[in-house]
Amino acid sequence: MRMLLTIAYDGSLYAGWQRQPNAPTIQETLESALFRLYKTPVAAQGASRTDAGVHAAGQRAAFDEAGGVSVPTDKLPYALNTFLPDDIRATAARIVPDGFDPIRSAKQKTYEYRIYNGAFMDPCLRRYAEHIRAPLDMRSMRLAAAAFVGERDFAAFRAAGGSARTTVRRILALGVSEAGGLVTIRVTGNGFLYNMVRIIAGTLVYAGTGKLRAQDVPGIIESRDRARAGKTLAAKGLTLVNIDY
Repeated sequence: MRMLLTIAYDGSLYAGWQRQPNAPTIQETLESALFRLYKTPVAAQGASRTDAGVHAAGQRAAFDEAGGVSVPTDKLPYALNTFLPDDIRATAARIVPDGFDPIRSAKQKTYEYRIYNGAFMDPCLRRYAEHIRAPLDMRSMRLAAAAFVGERDFAAFRAAGGSARTTVRRILALGVSEAGGLVTIRVTGNGFLYNMVRIIAGTLVYAGTGKLRAQDVPGIIESRDRARAGKTLAAKGLTLVNIDY
């Protein structure tokens, strides 16, 4: 049977999702746990190749059960978690059709980018939020955020090194909220370019600090010029919240 896992992890100590020869990754750690559970090598296909330091509450990974071990679907997360470190957890599992592709089958993804806005960084958030000292204007950030919603060519918000064949994506929702100094940028779309969410977050910070005006954003999008958008914010502030199928 082909299984689809929901995975949560603190990405602070990992070099991203994708297996690498000389650094610990989420994929490698998950596949090691699957090997220990099923007593045979198991390949796990992730739905999103999160970068080094990026976190997840709702990453998805598909794999084909192998070997002579059979685990009831509802018990699979419990069994797998006995072999995973404390900073990675399987939170759900379900059966999917043979050949199910967790990347191509995804309908939309939701990410959150968190910023701690204050003179001094909250030490409890140092691994999970970017620190911006300058006061952020929430109204300007929200006005700027509205310009991103819809189907656009987001070439100006793609970092060098991306391999996507097209830079057109559809953003379904983009909101900015604040509570106790913690600013949360939540974005849902049908897909994202390399570092796109972190660049959008950096652009919204520019709007919030007056480095650009909210009304400048449509022109930046139309320009397709990466140099006109905001900087790429740190990976630690980004969390993959959910993937819908």
